[in-house]
Amino acid sequence: MNAIPEEKQLAKLLQGVDIPPCPAILLEINAELNKESPDQREIARLISKDVALSGRVMLIANSPAFSTGHKLASIIQALNVLGTQQVFNLVVAQLLKVALAGQPELAMDDFWDSSAQTARVAAELAKRLRCVRPDVAYTFGLFHDCGIPLLMKRFPQTLDVLGAANVADEHQFTEIEDSQLGTNHAVVGYFLARRWHLPSDVSEAIQYHHDYSVLGASGHVSTVAKSLIAVAVLAEHIIRQRAGGLGEQEWAKAAPLACEHFGLSLGAVDDLVEDMCDWLA
Repeated sequence: MNAIPEEKQLAKLLQGVDIPPCPAILLEINAELNKESPDQREIARLISKDVALSGRVMLIANSPAFSTGHKLASIIQALNVLGTQQVFNLVVAQLLKVALAGQPELAMDDFWDSSAQTARVAAELAKRLRCVRPDVAYTFGLFHDCGIPLLMKRFPQTLDVLGAANVADEHQFTEIEDSQLGTNHAVVGYFLARRWHLPSDVSEAIQYHHDYSVLGASGHVSTVAKSLIAVAVLAEHIIRQRAGGLGEQEWAKAAPLACEHFGLSLGAVDDLVEDMCDWLA
């Protein structure tokens, strides 16, 4: 989805939603990462310039989700142990939380916790299924719903609309949003991802992540984007199964095409779900 006319047409759907600018520090880190030989010391220096940011990144890097068995003492050590891309993901996540923070009544802790869990499960699935790089799956899992906080800022009825979309059996999730808001979180998230220089496959997957028909179509969406969509919807299915199995409308819509994309039977996926629930436990 790189054609300029298509992008201009898509931009009309933003309906006045304000997309926050990419922070200067992220532009600097991204510029370093795009060099032929990125310097980890320079990346560590850039992150460490922001005391609050570096402190938060270190807190998460030492959390159980990323535990290496040894306490990480510095950004450069985190870069060496976790890898540059994973630390970059943590940096983007923290900057995005700040940029998307709303009024006190729009508490987003549950949203970010859910996104982080989806990211973690998606990365593990990507590793097991060998369908896409785990760090890219983590990035997508973390940011695929990033348009939701911006919708909440723009439209006070967003939570009610999302609730209706969640229980829609036949209509696409984003069709419900479009009919009631004139836009949807996938479009908003796509433009946010583009503005924040997330990988193009991630941006594309964000745009189409509720349109499961792309999983069975050829040429329209990149293979990586398709794998990201399939991995994330499977990750959310696993998380819901572990929580009691409620709200499975999205998996019901996606399952046949997602299984076909992975080359797995529904039975094989059920076995994988069981293994992953044990892994989460």
